[in-house]
Amino acid sequence: MHTQKTSMPPSSSRRALPFLAFGVLLVVAWLAYWPGRTGPFLFDDYSNLATLGDFGHIDTWWKVVAFLTSGFAGPTGRPLSLATFLLDARNWPAAPEAFKLTNVAIHLINGVLLAGLSTALARALGMARQPAAWVGVLTAGLWLLDPFWVSTTLYVVQRMAMLAATFVFAGLWGYAQGRALLAQGRRRAGYAWMSVALALGTLLAVLSKENGALLPLLAWVLEALVFDRNHTALEQGGRAFLAWRWVFIRLPALAVLAYLATFLPGLWTGAAAGRDFTPLQRLLTESRIVWTYLGDIWLARTHDGGLFHDDIVLSTGLLHPLSTLFAVLGILALIAFATLSRWARHPVVAAAGVAVGFYLAGQVMESTWLQLELAFEHRNYLPAGLMFLPLAIFVVGVRSSFVAFATKLDLTPRWPIWFAVALLALFALQTARRADVWGKPFQQALVWAREHPDSPRAQGYLANFWSNTGNTPEAARLLNAALREHPHSLILLINRAGVACAQEQAPDGLRSSLLHAARTADLADNVTQYQFGKLLDGLGTCTAFGPHFGQDLITAALANPHAGQAAVQRDLLHREALAALAAGDAQAAYALDLRALDLPGLPVGARLRFAVELASAGHPREALDLLNTVPSPLSHIRGWTMAALHQRWLRHVGFYQDSEAHLRKVLTQEIAEKAAKAAQ
Repeated sequence: MHTQKTSMPPSSSRRALPFLAFGVLLVVAWLAYWPGRTGPFLFDDYSNLATLGDFGHIDTWWKVVAFLTSGFAGPTGRPLSLATFLLDARNWPAAPEAFKLTNVAIHLINGVLLAGLSTALARALGMARQPAAWVGVLTAGLWLLDPFWVSTTLYVVQRMAMLAATFVFAGLWGYAQGRALLAQGRRRAGYAWMSVALALGTLLAVLSKENGALLPLLAWVLEALVFDRNHTALEQGGRAFLAWRWVFIRLPALAVLAYLATFLPGLWTGAAAGRDFTPLQRLLTESRIVWTYLGDIWLARTHDGGLFHDDIVLSTGLLHPLSTLFAVLGILALIAFATLSRWARHPVVAAAGVAVGFYLAGQVMESTWLQLELAFEHRNYLPAGLMFLPLAIFVVGVRSSFVAFATKLDLTPRWPIWFAVALLALFALQTARRADVWGKPFQQALVWAREHPDSPRAQGYLANFWSNTGNTPEAARLLNAALREHPHSLILLINRAGVACAQEQAPDGLRSSLLHAARTADLADNVTQYQFGKLLDGLGTCTAFGPHFGQDLITAALANPHAGQAAVQRDLLHREALAALAAGDAQAAYALDLRALDLPGLPVGARLRFAVELASAGHPREALDLLNTVPSPLSHIRGWTMAALHQRWLRHVGFYQDSEAHLRKVLTQEIAEKAAKAAQ
């Protein structure tokens, strides 16, 4: 009698329980992130979002297209991610709260997609429908509430990484649905689901962020470790499916791997590409960083992570530091485990292999030998999607395996439920605590500086807050201590110079240290370039370093090897031109502007801006000569990159042509008026 009862399908109310439980988790996640909505924009937010104001209020379609093609964060320009920013604002500057809440909403959507994918994988690994649904709830719930994602979700620009994950999760879920239909013999529907899911998912993911191109590789992992773990592909789909799998999964995945392989020679040539480490050093260091990531994902540590990781000790060899050797051996062991898990009979072991394989494949683009910065927490957002799948299968499986026995004796084990609830509660509380820090910028700076005492960026960031509150002695103390450990850090020196200007007194040696750093530091680094520009902007009224120090810094920077990069050199030459213009030397300013405009990669609006500056200083003739001498970048557009498409669109709508025509008209009138006055 009892056996018959347990074999009956669950009632509609029981079937609805996983959906209700996950709905509660979504509400909990929203509330946990709520304190972080008051935080500010940070770092790359400004450079990526400022283009919202490049064309005035975005209220027409041509401005929408101009904004969507203005992206520069990656080779694709990431237009789909840019499109979502228009949901939050259509001008600049804007308030950050709407952007952050949209990010949280996307995070919740990703949780829903991950729940669906995890449920489908649990079914493919042999679980019944109801237990599989609970596996999806627990897998996605733990991922959704993991505090490690606070720095991704509340850092507005990382919406790009989040959206890439959105379309990867959706694509893989659709592929899993199609794979299940194929196993049922419904081939036409199965192929439709799989083909559309992988093709459209990959396209949309790549247009959000480039690591979306990993979708076929991740599908390959799932195919090998889940759907074809028993080598039934030929039986289920015949040779047609094997051919389809090559076209939609293996060839695209191999194409991505082949692209990454083109950077492998750097491991032997040691080309640093503007970084402080070689590709080999990066690869070795990443082996240690990955283990740090895994610890942060699983342990819900009390630290608040952050965005400063310039304090990481480089691995210069397998034995330097010694932990590198163990980290590399550990990575190799994980690869071997994931490979061998294909033959595992226990679903928990099989799921563990899937989680490991998925994670390592998801890291292959950003955590190997490409010369990106060493560490960012958002690089784990997509790869860790299935991290909690084996734990969920274990917890649900323990409870399900006792159902018949427990029903008979009324001894249903409840510890798995309480264990899951306790773990979810711990993650939620840690997420809320960390989100609260992200909602309080000064506290955030204090925490980051405390957790990263060896990070020049973290110490400089906190010093800026002390300076802005008027506590320049504390800022000076903090920076002096950091400079004793990092005497050649340009970021620390720049921040110390700002404090010196505020105090109207520079300590001994700071002037010479700044000049030396300007000649040797990596001015091509985005953070350093931004800080150096802020220093030069602030030296106009600074008396702490004596007269002409700004010009001395520019001269020193022009002698820097990194000043050979066009963008760096153009900015420095233009600053020299502005200084000459302020001194009344229009001819020198004109010559310097010509040199700056002659460098490759000229921004479309730079030519008009330089001419306006000359005209505003009372030199319309030089401004008109500049326009006549330097051709518009719009007249020689090459290639079909996103930047080229942006320029073609601006040329099509006549945005700069109309502005230039108006400027020429005004300049001609001013020149004529000057000539008339001179003739009187």
